Amino acid sequence: MAKSHYLETDRLANVIAALQTMAVADRPSATLNRWVAELEASEELTSDQLDQSPIKFAERKKWQAVFEQHPEFFKTYTLRGEPRVLLRWRFSESIKREAKEGANGKASAEKPEGDAASSPLNADQIQVLINTAIEMHAKEVASERAPDHFRPLLMAIIGAALGTVAGGLIIVLLGLLQSGPAHRLFD
Repeated sequence: MAKSHYLETDRLANVIAALQTMAVADRPSATLNRWVAELEASEELTSDQLDQSPIKFAERKKWQAVFEQHPEFFKTYTLRGEPRVLLRWRFSESIKREAKEGANGKASAEKPEGDAASSPLNADQIQVLINTAIEMHAKEVASERAPDHFRPLLMAIIGAALGTVAGGLIIVLLGLLQSGPAHRLFD
């Protein structure tokens, strides 16, 4: 069986970091390089600084794997030859809002997939995403543990052996008590 992506080193922490960052960003979608720059930044950067920030190949590869291997939270796609990533919940909220505005007769401008503006998720929504990631990680950890197929059999054998020894001792003691005080074992 293939190893779960949640069991990779630091994966849960990376998923949670990406969820938090993408949940409060100004847009639900951005280029892969922009997300990598934001997630790896050691300080708060402006939008222009993020776009100009150099990206290390290893960092890009790490975050691209996180986004691609967790489609339950992230969608990766290419727009005009540029790899992009979006947080699914944010994107679905923007689609829902656009549909609602369209039903109310408001005109909506055509926007490429993932470029629709949406408001950041609230704290409760972010907590739901984080809890979901933690639960999925916990399930994978639990399923990785070796099953104890032989434990019930081993306990039955140990119980039978202890019962046999205890039963034998009781029989010997009862025999000694019935024979009286004059009987000695080692005459």
